[in-house]
Amino acid sequence: MGLVPEEVGVAKERIIVLARRLMLVTANAGAAVAITFGILAIVAEPGVLARGWLHLKLLLVLLMLLVHFRLYQRIHALQEAPLNAMRREFSIMHGLISLFLLGILILVFVKPF
Repeated sequence: MGLVPEEVGVAKERIIVLARRLMLVTANAGAAVAITFGILAIVAEPGVLARGWLHLKLLLVLLMLLVHFRLYQRIHALQEAPLNAMRREFSIMHGLISLFLLGILILVFVKPF
């Protein structure tokens, strides 16, 4: 999405359509599958709810969902006003999602506390 400000005409419209499709199909489906399996894992082993690392992991998941929702709003808004795309904003969102995902993976594999 950071490419939108530099593009013009049909290319800009195609980038926005592609971003919306990726968000709807890939990101939303991935989030739904991850949340479903997370719930199933907790149901299978309810004792894990007493672990501190899981609380931190759930906080990171919640923060990731908030950034995901904000990204969804921005992509939807770009359909109405493509000139409002800012590379910096999308770069920050991408960086946050990457950090949250890395933190979640570290907590899952290391289980520090």
